[in-house]
Amino acid sequence: MGEKMNIRLLEELRRAEPEWVSSEVLRHPSGVSRAAISKQIKVLQGLGYEIESSPRKGYRLIRDPDSLREEVMRAFLQGTRFAVGEYVYKEVTGSTNDDIRLLAREGAPEGSMVLSEVQETGRGRRGRPWFGRAGDSLQFSVLLRPPLSPQDATLLPLLAATAIYRALCQLGVDGVEIKWPNDVLIRGRKVCGILCEMSVDMEGIQYAMLGMGMNVNTPGERFPRELWEIACSLASETGRSWRRSEVLAAVLHQMETLIEQTWRGESSGILSGWREGAVTLGRRVNVEMGNGTFLQGTAEDVNGQGALMVRDDAGELHTLYSGEVSLGTGKS
Repeated sequence: MGEKMNIRLLEELRRAEPEWVSSEVLRHPSGVSRAAISKQIKVLQGLGYEIESSPRKGYRLIRDPDSLREEVMRAFLQGTRFAVGEYVYKEVTGSTNDDIRLLAREGAPEGSMVLSEVQETGRGRRGRPWFGRAGDSLQFSVLLRPPLSPQDATLLPLLAATAIYRALCQLGVDGVEIKWPNDVLIRGRKVCGILCEMSVDMEGIQYAMLGMGMNVNTPGERFPRELWEIACSLASETGRSWRRSEVLAAVLHQMETLIEQTWRGESSGILSGWREGAVTLGRRVNVEMGNGTFLQGTAEDVNGQGALMVRDDAGELHTLYSGEVSLGTGKS
């Protein structure tokens, strides 16, 4: 009852924000007593919600807490699959993708999440370590159970990148770009990386794990020196601090929209959003293939499965489902 009441109270307070909500409004439709409302408001205040109270006016929400703990984030995620999946918050873990893999094998529902302040063995693409500071970054993994064929698996990292792109644009961040397949940049420097791993058998994709690491409030000078020219944070690029809970909620709501569309067989939402933010298309690219070979050419488009289409200098068009892309200095 307590969690459900918290959610309902917060919905009412947010709907009216920054105006007052009377105790009478908060009591209905459940009909609980004024004392019960007052007690639950104190619980919310104890969780970090700044709520002002007045004997005559009632209550009003001043500020949400910037916390990633379940009791705070559940209210932000109502209406999405992330509100009903398992939610695990950790101070320290090895890898959130490894944690979500264990939950997947135990039958956890789609939308389950693992978040951690510190990943001791966090990794990006090709096993590279991921730099993230406790309290400054978002490091989390979500579990999906896509009704897709393995041939469409390339859409999944594009889905995550497009959701992050749209969320940051929605939050008013300028200069956001996407580099194929799954790096999100701000004016050419990486702010977020995505690692997609999955379990596939003859019947299709059993489950997929999308691991995301975003630098939110990390000061530019706190990055390792070797990352100064290639990495950034929301704070270093915008000159202001950000509430991680707000950023995370925006990303997950955008993901929910794209998942709904894509699971219905409508991948156009991913592809149109990805193309809108793409910094790769029309650029000269150098692609390191999985077998250690390289391909140079011009990135022309992505196909319906999210694969990158590159035309080499001899005029041959290549369709790439994986590879490490480096951008050239200009457009062709």
